[in-house]
Amino acid sequence: MAQIPGVTYKASILISGVVQGVGFRPFVVRLADRYRLSGCVRNENGQVSIEAAGSEDDLRLFISDIRMKPPAASRIESLETHFQALPADMEPFCGFTIQQSRSGGPGSVLPTPDIATCPECLSELFTPGNARFHNPFISCTHCGPRFSILRGVPYDRKNTSMAEFPLCVLCSAQYGDAADRRFHAQTVCCNACGPVLTYHGRQGFFGSDAALDAAVCALSSGAIVAVKGIGGYHFACSPCNGQAVTKLRMLKGRESKPFAVMFPALEDVRKHCAVSQAEEKLLLSPERPIVLLLRKESAIDESVFGASRFLGAFMPYTPLQHLMLRKTGPLVMTSANVTSLPIFKDDSEMLGFFECHDALDGVLTHDREIVRRLDDSVAAVTDGKTLFMRRARGYVPLPLSVPVPDEKAVLACGAQQKNTICLSAGPYIYPSTEIGDLDSHEALAVYRDTTADMQKTLGIVPELAVCDLHPLYESTRYALSTGLPVIQAQHHFAHIASVMAEHRLTGRVIGVAFDGTGYGTDGTVWGGEFLLAGPSGFERVGHLKPVRLLGSDDSVRLGWKSAACMLLAAGVSPKAGDTRACLVKAALDAGINTILSSSMGRVFDAVSSILGICHESGYEGQGAIELENAACRYTARCKAIPASFSFGLEASGGVIAADLSACLGMLYDEIEHGRDAELLAYRFHLTVSRLILVMCMKLREIHELGCVALSGGVFQNRLLLSMTVPALKQAGFTVYTNEQVPPGDGGISLGQAYIGRWAVREVRK
Repeated sequence: MAQIPGVTYKASILISGVVQGVGFRPFVVRLADRYRLSGCVRNENGQVSIEAAGSEDDLRLFISDIRMKPPAASRIESLETHFQALPADMEPFCGFTIQQSRSGGPGSVLPTPDIATCPECLSELFTPGNARFHNPFISCTHCGPRFSILRGVPYDRKNTSMAEFPLCVLCSAQYGDAADRRFHAQTVCCNACGPVLTYHGRQGFFGSDAALDAAVCALSSGAIVAVKGIGGYHFACSPCNGQAVTKLRMLKGRESKPFAVMFPALEDVRKHCAVSQAEEKLLLSPERPIVLLLRKESAIDESVFGASRFLGAFMPYTPLQHLMLRKTGPLVMTSANVTSLPIFKDDSEMLGFFECHDALDGVLTHDREIVRRLDDSVAAVTDGKTLFMRRARGYVPLPLSVPVPDEKAVLACGAQQKNTICLSAGPYIYPSTEIGDLDSHEALAVYRDTTADMQKTLGIVPELAVCDLHPLYESTRYALSTGLPVIQAQHHFAHIASVMAEHRLTGRVIGVAFDGTGYGTDGTVWGGEFLLAGPSGFERVGHLKPVRLLGSDDSVRLGWKSAACMLLAAGVSPKAGDTRACLVKAALDAGINTILSSSMGRVFDAVSSILGICHESGYEGQGAIELENAACRYTARCKAIPASFSFGLEASGGVIAADLSACLGMLYDEIEHGRDAELLAYRFHLTVSRLILVMCMKLREIHELGCVALSGGVFQNRLLLSMTVPALKQAGFTVYTNEQVPPGDGGISLGQAYIGRWAVREVRK
């Protein structure tokens, strides 16, 4: 469009993405003032709508700055503009304002995750005389709770749980001042208004400032205190007090799984853990996940981390946490729940638990409602990339942008363990927070509530459900109960599809899916799979040679039982006097409750037991985790690279079966002869890595594919990844792994959603 000198133009701008709850409208107003524009900006469904008038040059500079310099927490997915010249006799716009939000029309909704306290608010928090000095709820447009307090869209105060707190004179003035960083900050409050702390202790009730002091006093004396956070309560205690930690384990019913520790500042983390540059960036990010760091010898009691070489460390992300930890020092901060049940979020359920459990010494709470449960995210850094163990607070509900947008909305129902769901519509797939294992009525209730809540909040009405093949998964039952058309996607195909979704892959890959359990298309238990996979389908072209295992409910946690089964399959007879192994042999010979399994996860458990490292798992994956720890202890003291063990390959009907019998037999012989268990653990990891490489090379020769996708819970093993990815790349493969969702079952729903999108596309073709 040629510019006409002296003519005023109007630009209509529609912006999609993460643009609500991040200070986008105040940013637009200030930018418009800079370029002498008039007009208005508003939230409209999940988008930001702008009408701006001025010279064409100023409008184009204005739009360029929106694209190039948006608020830090925002993410622009699309920006549409339409220019028109205004008639000379038309009344021009006057001033630039934020107008009332609109809802009800079409638009892609991207609600904002909860954001950690920003440096500016943190400075005010500890500045005496400031109106928000020591205010536990200080926030601005750049920080504070978002998704956890959101009741509906658009993101306005009236649609959050801050609606119950009228603004005082100061906050109201700042809310309306375009020059203030609290201009239209929906969570704004100060010491004269906003939520109020209370403390319920065994010695009495305390309000306001006395509440925090009472909680700090209790924690400093070795107590366990429940503390209300962003998406639920934490149980807190001193990590240096072994008695308190032991009491906490009894309270949660959590025998041995490590606890995470929150530290007041980065320098405190460095006293207890090794921190790389990438890990520091993740620790200090606005998302503030728990980051798994290598431990140092320190005052942290061993009861916190057990046999793990890692410590889950994270930084305060709410003003209340900053205030508390500056007085207490580091604290164990773990989800306030009984293990396997949902995290407490409502005051009534938390206080009810307090009344019934004497081991809990107090509850530090406040009167702002938590609208939805959000546990802490858990991540690690491997090869400079983020590896998620749990994707939750700080990241949810940010969607992934994927290819093949489709008009048909998809509900992906997830797995049985570490369940998440996904909703897919338009160009986006929205993963939920991790709900947990669907093994209790309470978890199922949260599952149903989360599914309904996401549909309502995102405005997505599913037309298709995708679930697992396993007929006994509660998520499968839920999908079949919806009345929607249902696609049942094989578990390991969904693992690989999650990687394809993340990396926007539309062609075929060699998918390596290693985990503990997944229902196979042949009715057996899979878990060591090599798939020829594209988003619309897969072919099983390789797998571990199946072994007959005992299928009782406790077999998954009893590594010694898997070891006995696999050693028998490898031709190793039970030792005289080994009654447990003899009983296993008798059960297998009689065919009593046996299953055929190709699971790599069970192999890791078995090897952990064979080497005397872990015979029974107190939490999911303990045997494999401690096996990895042992292997890493070898690398820490010895730099020599030993040889891997041998394995067999058998091809039949176009499918290659990898046989680890020789490897297991050699491991057994070596440990029986007194060889170093840590060395053997390392050699086993080398063997698995080499098996992956050899299998992928053979499959490349046959199928002429050079891309490999790695997924499944076994690939949370950082040592295995560090061996396998470079070896595959050196052999000329392009390698993809999960980076935005966990490789374990927490990522299954993303793969299911991607499969659902492509299934619809294939049908329409």
